[in-house]
Amino acid sequence: MDDHRQQSTQAAIADIIRSIPRGDHLTAPEVFEKAKAQGLRVSLSTIYRTLNRLKAEGDVITVSGDRGLRYEAAEEGPAHDHLICLGCGLTIEFFDELIRGFGKTVAQRKGFDHTTSRFDILGYCENCKSQDSSHRLLAINESFEAAREKVSQALKELAMSQDFVAARKFNKAYSPLKSAITALAQSLEDLDNLAQSLSMPAEAE
Repeated sequence: MDDHRQQSTQAAIADIIRSIPRGDHLTAPEVFEKAKAQGLRVSLSTIYRTLNRLKAEGDVITVSGDRGLRYEAAEEGPAHDHLICLGCGLTIEFFDELIRGFGKTVAQRKGFDHTTSRFDILGYCENCKSQDSSHRLLAINESFEAAREKVSQALKELAMSQDFVAARKFNKAYSPLKSAITALAQSLEDLDNLAQSLSMPAEAE
């Protein structure tokens, strides 16, 4: 790619990044799709190289997260930080002077000449927390039902064993009794795991 075309492509990709609403962030593949939609004849590798150049020149900044790097336009004014949802990828920008001071303090302690600080705080948004809570409730109820079913089966096996004993068929009483013991042991193990799960604070609460 000649210098003129490279500069033209870089300017077009920078415009794509600047055109997204404040607070939105694009991955390189998303930039690639937007570039193709605008008729730019570029490859995904070209997009990555161009974004790296734009970042090196200070025109874009990256946001790290569980879903990889995303890009936004670098803006004048105080640097901002991000809350990033690990569930859905929602990214919220915010500015807090306390965090700026913390970054400067850490840099000075490590012998760095501080220029600016930026923090990406990872967690779960309200919507994802709500969904996680619903999934947890469903899993707990399923665990209860499974344990109750095993206890119910154990009681049936115990009754059968008792009937065999009453009929003096002692040899036949052994097998259902062992089945009852196994079912009860499995149920107790399941209930113990459930109790431990209930004693642990959930992320969504």
